[in-house]
Amino acid sequence: MLLLVDNTFEGKGISPREIHEALSRIQPSLTIRIEHFPNVTPEAVAVWSPSHIILSGQSHYWVDYSAESLAGIFEVIRHSPLPILGICGGHQQIALAYGSKVEIMNRIAPGEGYDGCVKERGFGDITSTGAGLFAGLRQTFSVWHSHYEEVKDLPVEFEITASSQTCRIQAMQHSVRPLHSVQFHPELFDDDHPVGRQLVENFLKL
Repeated sequence: MLLLVDNTFEGKGISPREIHEALSRIQPSLTIRIEHFPNVTPEAVAVWSPSHIILSGQSHYWVDYSAESLAGIFEVIRHSPLPILGICGGHQQIALAYGSKVEIMNRIAPGEGYDGCVKERGFGDITSTGAGLFAGLRQTFSVWHSHYEEVKDLPVEFEITASSQTCRIQAMQHSVRPLHSVQFHPELFDDDHPVGRQLVENFLKL
């Protein structure tokens, strides 16, 4: 059973649904349990006993999420021995759990919130180191991006596993634990852009 953590709230955000659909295409027999992020604690994970955990994208600024609501999932991120994959907002969530900064990529005009900010959206190239989930994949490939924010500082005990011209930390992994994250969306793959599927398959084999 795979635990899919839904990092959205107020009924907004499609990331969990898109990840669920992709997993069902990749491995139809996989049992997927979806849990809202405030419900995810080390104790709950022990009861559910998943084999893997995926952290979805979020629906609001991370500053809108209370420390109390994130406390349990942060503990899971920092201490669980299970394979964990953070996708987009989940990638940023892992960085936040380790005390790193997540901020807007670049603001090019005055505005509130995301107004006036650069958004990376669409298929774009990244280059991987070939480590971790990228083992056996092409070094440079195109994947789907959709984000305004990025991880600014690499957390302690992590290494960068993929970068692009617009975002230095496109992917990272923990130096010891099976903890991986990607800023892009591997679940949004197609026949012309198959690497996302291959990356998810690599994760499910951990």
